[in-house]
Amino acid sequence: MAPSSQGDESEDDIAIYRLAEQLPVTLLESVVLAVRRDNGQVYLSIRDICAALSLVRSAQQRRLRNHAVLSTGLGRFSIQTAGGPQIQTFIELEKVSAWLLGVNAARINEAMRARLIHFQTYLVREVHAAFSRLTGLPEQSSAIEDLDDLGRVDTALTVLSERQSEIEQSQDRARQAWREMHDEMAALRARVEALEGQLQAAAPPAQNRPAISREQRGFIYQLVQAWADAATAADSRLSPGAARAACWVAVKKRYLLAKYDHLPAAQYEDCVAFIRAQYRALTRSDLDAPEQQSLDLGGL
Repeated sequence: MAPSSQGDESEDDIAIYRLAEQLPVTLLESVVLAVRRDNGQVYLSIRDICAALSLVRSAQQRRLRNHAVLSTGLGRFSIQTAGGPQIQTFIELEKVSAWLLGVNAARINEAMRARLIHFQTYLVREVHAAFSRLTGLPEQSSAIEDLDDLGRVDTALTVLSERQSEIEQSQDRARQAWREMHDEMAALRARVEALEGQLQAAAPPAQNRPAISREQRGFIYQLVQAWADAATAADSRLSPGAARAACWVAVKKRYLLAKYDHLPAAQYEDCVAFIRAQYRALTRSDLDAPEQQSLDLGGL
């Protein structure tokens, strides 16, 4: 099946990268899909971050695409979803903090507003402190005795540009090294997982309560996304972000979890059945999503 687009406006100008790995992670009190590119770079789902903060995704993606710096951190990946392969847009992890710094906190959900404001305040303070170190000027402007000292700023910007060029060359070398190591890392992971399986099998029954695997985490993530989409379709007053939050809360409450990835493997089948039942109650149809054998290693 050919991958479908996630919708909104045309994003053909955003590069499609080869997926090396994908895994849902707990972030912003929600679940966000993280992916790794074939060069080692880590990206986060714009769709999931917008849902967690109750932001309008189309508006945020338009702002990111029009930003000279942040647009360089955008990439598209073919992601496995409950409805089949889908091309979604992600943003480099390194660009996420700068993106969130520009988000209007008044527009996000109340539960996350205070945390975002604290985060933005911290970023502004740290960026200014770093810039002060670069220029040699005091962090407090009131401590600058001679305004002529502000001429150091121009010199510092020139130095910064030269450093950035060196950093980019170093990053290119590091990414090449990561590509060369990727096969060895995958083989090592397989060996570690095999050893963990042997240890779990040998453990006493009282201690043998392993959490769900990476593939199972990915499949539950797919099912919850489909469930939340169905909830939004059934009630137009419910935003996508609120629907996803409610679905994740229902899962964590049912199994008494702080994070969904702590779900014991023994309860995995019950959790899948629970989500399918909730979907069926909303849509009166079955959620036909075949379980993936190896979701986290894309190889696409």
